[in-house]
Amino acid sequence: GVADSQAARSVEDLVTPCYVGYLSIIQRNSERMLRRAQQLGCQLRPHMKTHKTIQGGILATGGTKRCITVSTLAEAEFYADAGFEDICYAVPITSEKLPRAAQLAKRCTFHVCIDHPAALEALCQFSDKVWSVFLMVDCGYGRDGVDPADPQSFAMAKGLAESPQTQLAGLYTHGGHSYDAQDKEAVQRIALEECEAVAKFAAALRAEPWKLQVPVVGVGSTPTCSNPPTALPGVTEMHPGNYIYYDTMQQALGSCSEKDIAVRVLMRVIGAYPKKNLLLVDMGWTACSKQGEASNFGRIEGYPQLKVVNLKQEAGLISSCDGSPLNFNDFPLGTLLRLEPYHSCAHTKQHDR
Repeated sequence: GVADSQAARSVEDLVTPCYVGYLSIIQRNSERMLRRAQQLGCQLRPHMKTHKTIQGGILATGGTKRCITVSTLAEAEFYADAGFEDICYAVPITSEKLPRAAQLAKRCTFHVCIDHPAALEALCQFSDKVWSVFLMVDCGYGRDGVDPADPQSFAMAKGLAESPQTQLAGLYTHGGHSYDAQDKEAVQRIALEECEAVAKFAAALRAEPWKLQVPVVGVGSTPTCSNPPTALPGVTEMHPGNYIYYDTMQQALGSCSEKDIAVRVLMRVIGAYPKKNLLLVDMGWTACSKQGEASNFGRIEGYPQLKVVNLKQEAGLISSCDGSPLNFNDFPLGTLLRLEPYHSCAHTKQHDR
């Protein structure tokens, strides 16, 4: 299938299922977020986990190939190999990953993240290396990060700043609970809370009795960075990722419009069953992911009357949204359909090109 798709001269020639992106939309999304960060007085540190591509990284950084976020060490190595600099591995690190992280730190400016005293101890015990470390902060998401009101969090920051093996690079938070918001106003409230949580913590760390240097205060999720407050006082960085592609989930959250969704899963009709009112397509969960089942896995572009009703490993079933009979004459075998993904991070992961 890959060889056939490489020889394709048009979209109609592509072997399905496959994944396509619209470069003009990706460029527009990238440029808009760069402008927004500049207007808010922040450095954009875009997350690479959505697209995982060199070209996407170049567009997201405005061509600088500097200041990016990754979620795996494999991603960090991939971008370091391509000459990217100033890479933040934004997952709490554990001791078994330190040798690999240390090799990365020899090649580029590389930051790790922690939120547990055991991780700080592991860093301090790892040879004589000096680590650049972000302290992760929980701004209400509840997934990871220290509680900014807990005295132990202040003690961890002090330990990071004072250890000869670590340097406090700054604070990092992710307002992932913005994905549970019901409307744009709720997203903006979460964005403000996200900002206040880390900015107040940073201010307290800089004040008496701690008097610590906190160079970077970073926030960001695609919903909160797409609909931020009018100002982000005390914040120096923002690190969204999904925005480069967007998806139907982001559209529902008010982060984007349909014209901003930059990727599609392409599929073809391979079966038609009028008695069951079903079309069979060659897109299964291996091409689409199972995420977003309650939202029909996304939206079939140009056919508002259709929805994906089920996915098997290599095939899927499509029917009408309202249960009315399909016009099967409109969908002969081989008909090409395009799915706007529910969550482009998950859908992208299903494809290697």
